[in-house]
Amino acid sequence: MLEPVNSVSIETEEKRSRFLNELIPVSNETALKQRQAELRLQHPKASHVCYGFRYINEHNQVVEGFSDDGEPGGTAGQPILKVLQHHGVVNAAVLITRYFGGTKLGTGGLQRAYAQGAGAVCAQAEPTLREYRQLLIQTAQCDFAQESTLRRLIAQAGLCVIKEEYVADGPVLALEGTQEAFEQLINAPEGRLIRFSDDQA
Repeated sequence: MLEPVNSVSIETEEKRSRFLNELIPVSNETALKQRQAELRLQHPKASHVCYGFRYINEHNQVVEGFSDDGEPGGTAGQPILKVLQHHGVVNAAVLITRYFGGTKLGTGGLQRAYAQGAGAVCAQAEPTLREYRQLLIQTAQCDFAQESTLRRLIAQAGLCVIKEEYVADGPVLALEGTQEAFEQLINAPEGRLIRFSDDQA
């Protein structure tokens, strides 16, 4: 599976209808609907803003769905989703903003136009896609005297601090990252000074 690092956009056209195709990283449907609302504001004369999405949830399950946004059922969102599935892309959504060009495309024409738009933007994004790797969460704790060393090792390993608190004997940091990043931290020479827990933040 692959996931996007950043957003990519490209425009396509079918019988004078313009399709503004955008692939964005997403981790939940709320952020996707916010982006759909933003596109409606940016393109008030557009007739539809359709999308398909796939992301990995906290249980390591693939969640996917789509929106036809007023297009005939199954002619927009579903073709977009199928393209994402075909390319093996997760943690991503393709949103397509359509400007009606005056000529009706018909059911088959709409399906082709939305699939082509999604395919074009996936191809445009291909050089920036990276292999998906599951992120883990672990808690690291150390004495106050070792805090600066711990934070340096965290940065070197490429881990993210997603929550932090201080207790009587030192900082407690909830970290998120790949298995390889945690192994780098644990195996560091100073790693013996750190206490780890698998408790979720």
